[in-house]
Amino acid sequence: MDYDVVVAGVGVAGAFTLMHLSKNVNAVGIDRREKLGYPVECGEIIPSKKEMEILLPDLDDHSIFEIPEKFAVNKTERFVFVLPDGREIEVDFDMLVLNRDEMIQSVAENSGHELILGKRFDYSDGIVVDGERISSEVIVASDGANSVIRRRMNAGSFEISPAKQYVMEGFEGDEKAIYMYVGRKISAGGYAWIIPKGNGIANVGVGFRQEYAEKGDNIHIALDRFVRKWVHSSEMLKNATVKSKIGAVVPVDRPIRKTVFGKVIFTGDSASMVISHVGAGIPTSMVAGRIAGEVISEYLDGECSLDLYETLWRKAMLKPMENGYFIKRMWDEMAVRDERVVRYFRLVSKKDMSAILRSKLPMKVKIARFLMPFLNLIF
Repeated sequence: MDYDVVVAGVGVAGAFTLMHLSKNVNAVGIDRREKLGYPVECGEIIPSKKEMEILLPDLDDHSIFEIPEKFAVNKTERFVFVLPDGREIEVDFDMLVLNRDEMIQSVAENSGHELILGKRFDYSDGIVVDGERISSEVIVASDGANSVIRRRMNAGSFEISPAKQYVMEGFEGDEKAIYMYVGRKISAGGYAWIIPKGNGIANVGVGFRQEYAEKGDNIHIALDRFVRKWVHSSEMLKNATVKSKIGAVVPVDRPIRKTVFGKVIFTGDSASMVISHVGAGIPTSMVAGRIAGEVISEYLDGECSLDLYETLWRKAMLKPMENGYFIKRMWDEMAVRDERVVRYFRLVSKKDMSAILRSKLPMKVKIARFLMPFLNLIF
């Protein structure tokens, strides 16, 4: 089989790549799932277009974030950060809660390009499906945090974090708020979340890094503790039942150093394109997919090099990604003890949290990072 482009992995990045490839391009998207985007492996949230204009100020066109209402099941207005001692910091922030699987399916199917579903692929100087090599001018590696293509090519590595999530029915809290909980005792090395989807449905999960956990703790225990026993969350979930569950891994690192290798380009989670301190991967994958599709189309017409992709996505997104990683590294130093987290956050105002959430670095944060070796002796 011969194509101009093979999109290997049709999640958010892969679907948006297909969407933005020229209709004249002979392209195929390949995915191991029969139903694209399912099972859901994330919290399904994305900032509003207004917020994305703040988060990605160097992006030339934010129209990609005009999400059709049919994909948005809830619109939230604020984040509530809950510290280990129960103190809350509430920040105004507009988010959309998505039916992520439906969005991926619709975008990919309406791209006009061929899809091969329910097939696992491998990479050996090209994409191989069922022992048959599929030739192409360009390969888009959009096969997630555990990318087969990245491993086969030895194209870089990055830290990933396990995550586990329940979809629960019977949530009894504010459906206009997204709740985020921090602390070693509830989500070692990460955070826990409650993301309302409307009508009493919520995504409830934890990110968990074993090296930060107390002896005997693990992600399964942590999630059940968060749901049934943690005083600051269980009240809202006391009558809720688990409708489905999923485990996944998510990047929590900087992007790989290089994303274009000859005719292979990496997009989304396969390249660790995330804002790591909040685990934001959907909007960055959308942008990477759009840039990939547009650059590849121009490349096939002889108008540019594939290296233009590297230039454009870095211009649009690298700074907030780097800021997010800076904040995440600070968090790692705090997260070894809940008492330290509480003490550090006495220095953090609502205004500071608003900036941090938008991947900005207030002067207070920059100074604190410099002073942390000394502050840690006190905290």
